[in-house]
Order: sequence, then C-alpha cells, then structure tokens
Amino acid sequence: MNKEYIATLQDRILELIPENSRGSLSVAFEDSCSELSRLVASWIREIDDKCDLLILKGENVCNSAKSHDLLAVIYSRGEIFIIDPSVWQFFPENKSILIFIKNNLEESLRDIKKLYGGEWQVSEEITQISQTDQIKYQNIILKNMEENIRNFKSTKNR
Repeated sequence: MNKEYIATLQDRILELIPENSRGSLSVAFEDSCSELSRLVASWIREIDDKCDLLILKGENVCNSAKSHDLLAVIYSRGEIFIIDPSVWQFFPENKSILIFIKNNLEESLRDIKKLYGGEWQVSEEITQISQTDQIKYQNIILKNMEENIRNFKSTKNR
C-alpha cells in the first residue's frame, strides 16, 4: 500500500457521494462507517490477498456516545495502515482517509484512542466479501447519505 493507492481508495469513496452534496462530507458520511469500512476492505482484498484486514470498533468516539469503525490493513513486514473511510464524520477538515501507519496493533489501538477517544478493540477479521455484500453495502451507504443530506437540508431551511 502506498500514498497513490490510498488516494485511489479515497477517490472511490468520494465518488459515492451525490454530486450536489460533495461540500457536506461530515453530513454525508454519518452513520455509514461500518458498511464503508467493509466496502473499502473488499476493494483492498480484490487487489491484495496477502494483507490481513481487521475492523476496529470504537465506542463513545469523540465524546459523542457513537460507535465508529476503522480499518486496519496489516502486512507481514509489520506495517499497519489505519484507515478511516468516513473520517470526515468526526474530522471534517481531514484531507486523507489514512490516519497513520504503525508497526504493532497495540500501539495502533493506543494511538487511535488518543485521537478519537472512547474505547477501541478488534471487532472482526475480514477474509472475503462477496459481490452481493459489496452491492448491499453500497446501497446502505447511498441510502444513508441521501437521508443524512435530506435531513441536513430540512434542518438548515427551518
């Protein structure tokens, strides 16, 4: 994994957002972290079957009482890429879905906790995601985005 590949993943994520809502990333990505993390894991798995993919789940993230999922991409050489496919939900100004690169999981979890707050743990290992599940995740993400944007616009117009 390199910066160009991470940028490609990020572009694919951003392509999911309806054209008229690209300025509201924090709104668009609310409540889709689980599906988005799994969808991105499936994209990575299509290209690279040598890495391990873990979903990391946090509770009470950024003092919001919300749960949040991140993706850990682990390579045999020891590198762990921590990716937040919906990073804008909590950090609207972030320019990249790559949160950081570490060399061990415990250090990664500790640093995630420092950044996001809350309690974090490994939730599941992703081995394979079917094409059917990918489509299901995309549909959920799109439905959530449309609903989030609609609710945001109706609240804003009050």
